[in-house]
Amino acid sequence: MKRSVLLLISIVCLACPAFAQQAPAAPKSPAAAKSPAEAKPAGGMELYLEAMDGQGWQWFFLADTVRRRLDAAELRVYPLVSQNSDGTFSARRGETELAEALRLAVLAKAYPGKLLNYLNARSMSPSADGWRDAALFAGINPDELEKRAASEGAPALAAAYKKSSGAGVTETALFLGGKRYEGSQRLMPLYEAVNASLPAARRAPLPAGYTPKPKLPPPGFWVVVSSGVDKNDALVGVFDRYFEGIKPAILDYGSAERAARFPALEFVPSYILAATPEARIRLDAEIKSGLFKEAGGYLVYEDRQRRGLYAGRPEKKNTLEIFVMSQCPYGVMAENAVLEAEKNKLLPEGLKVEIHFIGDAKKDDKGAWAFSSLHGQAEWEENARQIFIAEKSPDKFNAYLLERNKEITSPDWQKAAKSAGIDSGKVTAGSEEAKDLLAANFTATGALGITTSPSFMVDGKHFVVGLGELAKMPGFEKIPPPGQPAAGCAK
Repeated sequence: MKRSVLLLISIVCLACPAFAQQAPAAPKSPAAAKSPAEAKPAGGMELYLEAMDGQGWQWFFLADTVRRRLDAAELRVYPLVSQNSDGTFSARRGETELAEALRLAVLAKAYPGKLLNYLNARSMSPSADGWRDAALFAGINPDELEKRAASEGAPALAAAYKKSSGAGVTETALFLGGKRYEGSQRLMPLYEAVNASLPAARRAPLPAGYTPKPKLPPPGFWVVVSSGVDKNDALVGVFDRYFEGIKPAILDYGSAERAARFPALEFVPSYILAATPEARIRLDAEIKSGLFKEAGGYLVYEDRQRRGLYAGRPEKKNTLEIFVMSQCPYGVMAENAVLEAEKNKLLPEGLKVEIHFIGDAKKDDKGAWAFSSLHGQAEWEENARQIFIAEKSPDKFNAYLLERNKEITSPDWQKAAKSAGIDSGKVTAGSEEAKDLLAANFTATGALGITTSPSFMVDGKHFVVGLGELAKMPGFEKIPPPGQPAAGCAK
């Protein structure tokens, strides 16, 4: 099982909890505490916060830490929402986020000097009703806050929306001195930027005797995208943690510059670094683990965490490929949803559905196949049975799979075979052929670099991870929702 620091950090960035569990610093004394309403342009930070955005909360922790360190620095926080055509408001993550945004808008208007203490406490109380504890910590009667949210929330939220729309903000953003902060999502770069923005007499000096070391320039960095496949800002932030101040040049896959600079590129989005000696040293573990491809003096990371495009793969029109582990509960759920949608004629007419498997295969010293699958031997054996049945009895495969998925971990696979009208004896007799088919299937999936169950490929090129992402693709909008939070089994 391959793991890497870069991969783990990027997963954390993409799956931060709604309110990160970080202890707030001790509050300043009442005399030193500053009301957000009193902020001045010099050293003034403004955070437009989506109330359940993990990356947004990381920005809050950084900005608030800087505020506590620099006496002249100020921080204002505005809840970020969208306005619907009928004038009502909505939040990207649903009603829970909208309710929290409503409270934040009221806090900013009615209790501006207590908002930051509330936010710090809220980060430590992430449950649905944790806002009540946060209010108490900030010195606010939660019952009173609830009443104000009901009576004053709409106009307060409208004022917050006017502020964010006036600034051109549609997602979490930090501003410094009235301009969007484009620096690294790190403590010291933000601290240095805020400190430098203060009047000279109010800046914090460097520690006595300390001389900053010169910083090496970051390596060249490119992100290749395509229509409908954007860069992941959180992942760009991960690269910044390795190379402070790194900024990507964005290239479209169809551009002449991409074709000239990276002609062999087959997948987007790809994150490409110049393979400088410094880059090789810092990413040594990731390179050794196979996370990066090396080509023509560059290190290439292909991001298959959400959606992408296999630009160099042949087109397979009107085909849906499902990549799963047969005993992965999320894969089972996805298979059932697709097959039920197919049965109910909710998928594109004439669509061909193919099942592929995720795992490893290699020959042992005696020339026999040795398989590895995340959920053990029982899983790869079931994979082999399924691929054999799909090959020999394609008209009965769906019936077998739907029945088998009811008790996928049961050793009694013969029950599902009998229900589907399949001769289990022939399946057993064909075990060696099944192993050959599975080995070829594992190899093909591995060559694509697909490691998460369930993943999907539409028309041979368009790649997404998870049933929720598939349902966003044209033609697949009617697939029943998964019924639980999106997740998967990762190799």
